Amino acid sequence: MHIATLQFSPVLGQVAHNMARADELLAAADTAGLDLLVLPELAFTGYNFSSLAAITPHLEPTARGPSAQWALRTARRLQCVVCVGYPERATSPTAISISTPQAPSSPPHFPPTAIPPPSPLTPPNHNALLLASPTGLILAHYRKTHLYYTDSTWAHPSREGFQTVDLPLPFPLSSFTTTTTTTIPTALGICMDLNPSRFLAPWRAFEFATHARARACALVLLSMAWLAQPQPARGGGDLDASSHAPDADTQAYWVARLEPLVRGAGEAVVVCANRCGVEGQGETEVRYAGSSAVLCVGRGRARVGGCLGRGEEGLLRVDTEKKGVWKAGWVLAGREEEEGGEE
Repeated sequence: MHIATLQFSPVLGQVAHNMARADELLAAADTAGLDLLVLPELAFTGYNFSSLAAITPHLEPTARGPSAQWALRTARRLQCVVCVGYPERATSPTAISISTPQAPSSPPHFPPTAIPPPSPLTPPNHNALLLASPTGLILAHYRKTHLYYTDSTWAHPSREGFQTVDLPLPFPLSSFTTTTTTTIPTALGICMDLNPSRFLAPWRAFEFATHARARACALVLLSMAWLAQPQPARGGGDLDASSHAPDADTQAYWVARLEPLVRGAGEAVVVCANRCGVEGQGETEVRYAGSSAVLCVGRGRARVGGCLGRGEEGLLRVDTEKKGVWKAGWVLAGREEEEGGEE
């Protein structure tokens, strides 16, 4: 399976500019033969909107706005499935999906202040994710379940909870295709979904990863706008947004939050599709961690198929079946007796 993630630095509110930049990066990359392309959270609008009023002009109708049109157009052009995050103005009470829903059931990486629930007066907007096929179909639609502080000013959490989809890859382009297609149980998540709900749930509840493991997911797609963290204890100061080195601490945190999958007897491919760059200025400035990665987790370890730097724009492409593609990454201590531990 040929998987890619496009890491770039969207400009807040500049949708046309951001789409043009994504097209430019894809045009410069090797996209031949891709099966799946995953973009960041709120890929074309940017993420750090200060209020409902600020994001309202950029809300898109369910699976029918500019982001969906770009995804369908790109999926058709590249002949692959395209996954993209966008801000949804809900036009249907439930998400479009071919998935099976499930209600969401060490110190956190972000400040431990609990995130307040959204106001009941807030319109039913959602931080959403859609998957488009090369044949013009919306294969799945997911709404973020765990809202981050910024989301809670304008969005509602998913009423369906975490979702999985049986994703056909490579996608059959016609009834006459000679390509062997496998239906892959796939977990869909958006950034904060990886964290404890509202930073109040127990650390070891691992809600998202537990869901993915219970559904025996072999593929996990995480569309992200994950923030960089200052690291004064290591003497390095703030992260350099122009760095081509990945943020190892952020990647290690992602692996830690995937622990139930890492400890599983099987293996799953996890796509962490983050953005990079900076939004805002002064007190409103936020910096993103980049470091997008394609991981193989299970049997007590997490291996790396490829990753990008903290501030690196470009396409990360991984052939998951290529011999030697998975490099050493992280090994978790301890064994799970009920599943026999590592082989």
